[in-house]
Amino acid sequence: LKVASVNLLALENSKAHRTSKYEAVHLKTPTAVFRRGVEFELDVTFTNRAYHPETDKLRVLFKLADDDEKVKAPRGGSWITNSQDILEDTELWSLRLVGTKGKTIKLKMRTPIRIPIGAWKLIIKTDLRSHLASETYEHPEIFYLLLNPWHKDDNVFMPDTYLLEEYVMNDVGKVYVGAKNSAIGRHWLFGQFEAHVLPIIRNLLKNSELNYYEKGDPIQLARLTFDSHRILEGNWSGEYEDGTNPSLWTGSAPILKEYSESGTPVKYGQCWVFASVACSLCRAMGLPARVVTNVISAQDYDDSLTVDNYFDKNGDLLEFDSESLWNFHAWTDVWMARPDLPAGYGGWQAIDATLSTGPSSLEAIKRGEVGLEYDVAEKISEVNADVVDWKEDEETLLGYKKIKTNTDYVGYKLLTKRPHIFDPNGERDQDNVMHLYKNPEGSKEERLALFRAAYKCSERSCEVFELDKGLELEEIVFTLPDIESVYIGENFSIVLDLENTVNEKRNVQIAVTLISLFYNGVRGHTIKRVSDTVEIGPNSKKQFKIGIKPEDYIGKLVEFSLLKTYILATVEETKQTWAGEDDFQITKPSLTVEVDGLLKVGKPGKIFFKLKNPLKLELTDCQLAFDCPGLMKYQKLPFRNVLPEENLKIEASVTPVAQGKLTLVALFHSKQLKEIMGSAMIEVA
Repeated sequence: LKVASVNLLALENSKAHRTSKYEAVHLKTPTAVFRRGVEFELDVTFTNRAYHPETDKLRVLFKLADDDEKVKAPRGGSWITNSQDILEDTELWSLRLVGTKGKTIKLKMRTPIRIPIGAWKLIIKTDLRSHLASETYEHPEIFYLLLNPWHKDDNVFMPDTYLLEEYVMNDVGKVYVGAKNSAIGRHWLFGQFEAHVLPIIRNLLKNSELNYYEKGDPIQLARLTFDSHRILEGNWSGEYEDGTNPSLWTGSAPILKEYSESGTPVKYGQCWVFASVACSLCRAMGLPARVVTNVISAQDYDDSLTVDNYFDKNGDLLEFDSESLWNFHAWTDVWMARPDLPAGYGGWQAIDATLSTGPSSLEAIKRGEVGLEYDVAEKISEVNADVVDWKEDEETLLGYKKIKTNTDYVGYKLLTKRPHIFDPNGERDQDNVMHLYKNPEGSKEERLALFRAAYKCSERSCEVFELDKGLELEEIVFTLPDIESVYIGENFSIVLDLENTVNEKRNVQIAVTLISLFYNGVRGHTIKRVSDTVEIGPNSKKQFKIGIKPEDYIGKLVEFSLLKTYILATVEETKQTWAGEDDFQITKPSLTVEVDGLLKVGKPGKIFFKLKNPLKLELTDCQLAFDCPGLMKYQKLPFRNVLPEENLKIEASVTPVAQGKLTLVALFHSKQLKEIMGSAMIEVA
């Protein structure tokens, strides 16, 4: 019995396997995409005669498409049976005959639930029961096998399967960026179903050091996303002339497309781009995933679970390279069981494609269990470290006096997109998942978890948490009101409120520094530096104020237009010392997207991008980037200089190829006005 052809029925099987969104199954020569543990149908056609179960034996065997040549034996398979009942044991292969028509038979095949994912090949062996003859047929086409979060026996099973529509099937989302009081969701097109994504995952698996079993283990597959550094090159320098400014990416699809064509890392990315690309790869594999942004994120490199600020005698902040506070840092949460950990630590796990850490159990992070794999201590620091301020003091043992500990600054919010809600013009879809990472700030449980981690972490962490600054008399009460945000081009003031609680006057030395800041805590430019001494009368209040004008800050803004204020105040008579800091953002206008009439598939149409320059400055080095799957591919266009206060209107011609509600994401960028975002839901008939 000789096999003429095999049809894996890519499109027909895709509905049951929830893979109909993958472009691969719709190509002219389709590639089948299956989920492990679910039956799929295939048609086998023979050349010479029909199949006779009384005299013919048939086996369907499988091997990884990229197995080492030394691996001669198939990885698994099954003899054909006439049983109408599928095997209950999901760890076994199952094959049954369900129909015969002439020289073609229809089979139903099911793979084991913990089998490796990636590209597979199929082999059919036919024998006569008399053992007088045998034939072998190897199907030339591959098929892809994915994780199955809908199956209760898969380690990525999510009991609330309704959430999988968001965390696996949704190809549009948001990633949150910005300062603590003004973080907003920028739209992101994940593109996990595009034709080039599964071949990239195949390539990552092929070039990895994972063994056969690890290629089916969600823990190891999550860590495979750390290879996104092969796909994307990081750059935090502010210089991007030989690539794409990270702020101009609208989604993962153009990054993955460029990588698939060049085979070299795409220039450039930063944390939210790495996290979003990792999310795309995870969703494509079938691993439930979401992008999470930690607003005020600590980078603690001495395992002290603190970030330390050191001030000299004059109140100037000293710069050290070892530790920093990021205004925000994005990573990816993935959902899986953790059979390698004690019971109770499964569910959401944090993986960080930027720093190559994780998966870290969120429950372990919350409990302070630093001994559990992987990299739990690093994540505890990022979301819950204490910020400790020190001032130079030659009379102390360490040479610095501990003046303040801020226990609730780090991990201000942990933001992700809320499932099943999409707000293109607002933040109704924002979800703060801080409660999954830590107990309420200041609660007994939160402090105990941090202390538990500290005493398991390092000698340095024990020293810092045990060091007491003593019972220092606080005669002057200092309050630094938060600046929520400042609209670009406006004046604003830095205000420090002082209250003297004693019956004597006091003189207070105040040092104020205002800087622009890259989101990862690296200083941009010093905008203002003021030192002064103020006198405050007995039992009185006073306000110290510094005015900031647009010309002070506009030319010194860096990416995301983030600013930071440091204030150090010392009472001359008592040496009482206080330190405060505030992060805020210069906000900017949005890019308006408008459609000229109703767009129709196959018909040329127009889209307009509108923006009013809010500055009394000419905008130079202008670029516009936009993307809308089904409408147009990602485009990045240079644009002329924009005049001061000009009302800008940019026209783009489009010819839609898909019907329905499509998501358009656009970004405008210039030297003077950066990261102007816009989006729209566009209806195509």
